[in-house]
Amino acid sequence: MEATAALQQIAGRQSTSPTFSKKSFSELFSTFVSDQPLFKVKAIRSSHRGEPTITFAQADLEVLSALFTFALVGKFSKGRAVMDVIWKFFLSLDLKETVSVGLLDSRHVLIRLGNEMDFHRIWSRGNWYIHGVLMRVLKWSPAFHVDREPSVVLVWFQLPKLMIHYFAKECLFQIVSCIGKPLFMDSATASGVRLSVARVCVEIDLLQTLPVRIWIANREHGGFWQQLIS
Repeated sequence: MEATAALQQIAGRQSTSPTFSKKSFSELFSTFVSDQPLFKVKAIRSSHRGEPTITFAQADLEVLSALFTFALVGKFSKGRAVMDVIWKFFLSLDLKETVSVGLLDSRHVLIRLGNEMDFHRIWSRGNWYIHGVLMRVLKWSPAFHVDREPSVVLVWFQLPKLMIHYFAKECLFQIVSCIGKPLFMDSATASGVRLSVARVCVEIDLLQTLPVRIWIANREHGGFWQQLIS
């Protein structure tokens, strides 16, 4: 109950974010966890192989992780752009809601978006160039660590020669759910102007074995194998 109440407080506080025009650069990009309301965190102290250990309650970790629902990580492998340049770059994108950027280390920045649309827009492109410097976009998760490459990525899957009555979003998302989490279709698929192949963007875990085809059954007309091509 305490965790739920805290999350509601956090969500309510986030919904009142000021607009870009009312804040300076330094104020705009200084929203961190320390600004959020405190709640009682439950933890158990113990030891592991003679050294101290602390274990946090899963419910509390979920509340804390919810602050970063629309968080991404920008990774610079060959030199990072200076923070002022990165901040101005994100402002130039004309995002729907406030964005904040924080430095994680010399190669990584944390990008916190305000809504799902902005989140998918930044993540789905994958690579961005900021003043000629390549920034690769990764999804943040509670398991993310700057010293490890995350296994969750976005991949566009093609479904060639799919029967046209399966092009409905409700059908396509059910079909590709065997691969991962479907996010959106490309515009040609959504509008039906290219019926030779359907394309869906899917969130997948590279550590999982992915099928290359799926059997789509139809009681009256038998069924067929549908290829899933990345």
